[in-house]
Amino acid sequence: MTIHRFRGQALLITVLALTIALTVALSLIRRTTVDVKTTAQLEESARAFSVAEAGIEDVLKRASGTSVTIQSGNGSATFETKYEFLSGTSAVYTYPSETQKGDVATVWLVPHNPDDSLDESGVQHYCEGIAPCTITICWEQPSIPTDIPAVEISVFYKNTIGAYNIQRFAIDPYISRLGNYFTRGGTVGAGCGRLSGVYTAIITLPTTNARPLALRLRPYYNKTTFLFSPSTSPVRTLPSQGFEVSSTGKTESGVTRKIVVKKHYNASASIFDFVLYSNTTINNAAY
Repeated sequence: MTIHRFRGQALLITVLALTIALTVALSLIRRTTVDVKTTAQLEESARAFSVAEAGIEDVLKRASGTSVTIQSGNGSATFETKYEFLSGTSAVYTYPSETQKGDVATVWLVPHNPDDSLDESGVQHYCEGIAPCTITICWEQPSIPTDIPAVEISVFYKNTIGAYNIQRFAIDPYISRLGNYFTRGGTVGAGCGRLSGVYTAIITLPTTNARPLALRLRPYYNKTTFLFSPSTSPVRTLPSQGFEVSSTGKTESGVTRKIVVKKHYNASASIFDFVLYSNTTINNAAY
């Protein structure tokens, strides 16, 4: 009787050990399966991203969207690209990136040629048609920090004899901030398609024997995001401010990755706003 009882215990211990071993083995198999699947997904994701990058390079060369299937690794993959102009309509234009205090945002009032140079004498420009020529400029109040941003607005324009000039505005909505000699203005509330939270100023651009070329906006005291609302009476259109390209890469297994690139037309660095320059010799004289 005692021998049979020991035999039953041995059988129970053997079954328990086999159960534990089977559990460990199944756990290792599951982990290995997950690792293999994760590695395959990462590989497919990398392939899709590489294909999307190739699409970005392709669309920048073409300056137009397309759909192309290429060889990628051991299989094929497809990228679909889009090429769109920034602005170029009479709708509200939101500057794509936040402008830090002291930095400059540039908005063009004349179109660009295919080689990215300014078309300063073309028929189409923001102020074409009857005067006056106005534009509504809005800037947001950041939540952090809470300082109210002021803004310096420089209008670069060219007169009929070919000389370049600058007209400047300095607007500070904070009436209790004294000593900077800014114009107190920029009403807060709704504007530029926003229901609240923006400061608004309407600027009249110089058009008498002149053609405005660009706006340069520099925030002070705080960062901000600029918005621009073209005139509605008469209806005016902001020229293209650059372009946005997007590329979506897709592998045979269906994994997709998308890259979006926004590029403004080139503008001079903000430091050059403080440089005196001339197309001819500058003569110094003592007074």
